[in-house]
Order: sequence, then structure tokens, then C-alpha cells
Amino acid sequence: MRLLRLLMLTMASIFLLTACSKEPQAPELNVAQSASATPGRVFTEGQHYSMLPSPVTEPELKHYLTEFFWLGCPHCQNFEPLLKGYLQANPQVTLIRKHPALGERWAIDASVFYGLQLNGHGHLVEDLFALYRQTRIEKNALPDLNTINAFLRQHNIDPVTFSDLVKTEAVASAMEQANREMLDNRISGVPSLIVKGKYLVKGEQPADVKTAEDYYQLLDYLLSKE
Repeated sequence: MRLLRLLMLTMASIFLLTACSKEPQAPELNVAQSASATPGRVFTEGQHYSMLPSPVTEPELKHYLTEFFWLGCPHCQNFEPLLKGYLQANPQVTLIRKHPALGERWAIDASVFYGLQLNGHGHLVEDLFALYRQTRIEKNALPDLNTINAFLRQHNIDPVTFSDLVKTEAVASAMEQANREMLDNRISGVPSLIVKGKYLVKGEQPADVKTAEDYYQLLDYLLSKE
């Protein structure tokens, strides 16, 4: 029954989503840049961000970002340095990643992501993301099963045991939740960044958000809102 619900939700989501959308318009990141300590600008709802109709809040967290992404999405991969730069400059901000399962390949990638995250290997997600990017650049392809298994063995994870982990109820539930949250909020592509579970940062920013510093100030502003 769980698998059937996930499949139905996946099909519904496919009609809504445009898969990889353009990453937020920002320049090549200079890692030395940091977010403004005191947000000095005011940003406008409907222009710079929108309110989610169905918030995806984390009650135990105060300052956090939620990213809906796909491991194989080039735009998600290109967005990573910008996002990582902000988190490095703001260690008090927590990042929560959510991986929908939109179609068969997305479901495979989501299961690998959640299999690591839910079974004590969340620290390997960054390396996994790098593997997907490297495979795309070198082979213009997604990692195949042999490549993923080699990655697991490299990190002392038995692929056979791991294949059982990704079939668990917890992994299916996490994928179903990610699909549902995107569908309920009519989020039309990845990467999509949500601040404090309720402010969706628009991918296409107006002309007054041109630099990484501008983008960081927008995140600062939304994190400071109630």
C-alpha cells in the first residue's frame, strides 16, 4: 500500500513539476564573501519570495533552510557552492535537504540519499553529490549501479546490506513526504530553497539581487522574519 501511494503521488507530481529549474541567479561564488551580519535591506513578498500555502516547518529548529533537490540535477549542483558559502558563514543555520522521487530514476537517487541519511551516514551526502557532479561532467551521465556500489564500498558500506536498507518503510515514507510537500505547495522545480519552512525564495530574482552578497542578504532578511 505504501508503494502504491508513493507511485500515485509521484505521477501526480510529475504533471506539476518541471524537474530541474534554473538555479537562483547569482554570480560565481567567492567563498570569502559572507552574509551580512545585520540585514540592511527590505525585500518584497511576491517579488523576491513567496509564502508557502502549506509550511514545512521544523518546530525544534529556529534558523534553518530547507532545500528540495535532485542529486542528478545540474542546476542543483551549480547552486551548491552558493548555498555552502552561506552555511559556512552562518554556522547557526541548519540545512535540511529533501529529495523527491519524481519518476523511476529520481526514486533510485532518492532512495540512496535517504538510505545514507537515515542510517547514520548523512555525512557522506556531500561526497555523494560530488560523485553525481563528477559523473555528469566526465561522462554526461548519471552514476550507474556499479558506480554507486563502488562509492558505498569505498566508505565501508556493504552494497547488499544497503540495498535492504533502502527498501525500508522509513525511506519510502521520507520520499512520500518530500513528494507531498512539493505537490501541496506547487513547487515547480529544483533546486527550491525555503527559509524557516514558510518563505520560498524565488529562483528568478529581480535586478536588485545580482550578487552573492545580495542573495545572502535576502536569506538574512527572511531568517530574521517571524
